[in-house]
Amino acid sequence: MTFRHLIIVLSALVLSAHCATADDLSQEVKAATLVSLYGKAPDFTCRTTDGREFQLSAMRGKVVLLYFFASSVPFSLTEMRYIEKEVFEKLRQRDDFAILGVARGHTREETVVMGGQNKLTFPLAADPKQELYGRYFTKFVPRTVVVRKNGTIAYLASGSKEYESIVQLQTVLARELAATVP
Repeated sequence: MTFRHLIIVLSALVLSAHCATADDLSQEVKAATLVSLYGKAPDFTCRTTDGREFQLSAMRGKVVLLYFFASSVPFSLTEMRYIEKEVFEKLRQRDDFAILGVARGHTREETVVMGGQNKLTFPLAADPKQELYGRYFTKFVPRTVVVRKNGTIAYLASGSKEYESIVQLQTVLARELAATVP
């Protein structure tokens, strides 16, 4: 076997190992997802860090962005800053839009600190026992969910590709905000 053939064989092995790993992760994410695209979003009620009540079923007629995050995954905080600037600041005045960041495994105090450090102005809720998160997922953050005006799920995403995810999220939100409630 020539050196060139050895490089080709090694490259193929590395590529196939990477694809298997990506496929395995994709299957794990799918298995850890308790909701489905176009299915009904599980209802919940919680208190935001500023003491207001947030009840998902009370948001009928609005497009709702749910963003589940944890400080143990630093890029989720980076993505939240993008969401603040590229989504929330542009949609905050709309009557048919709501957003909630859910801090998986964090206390109210920790969530307040994270929000302040990252200059977030959209509503955040602590989920120290992962009760809200557990209605939707069993593991992995960040997770993004867009709930349609009729209460069904329009978009599910796992992980962060920062700019690419924000552009995709903006596209979904624009489509859903333009839609009429069936």
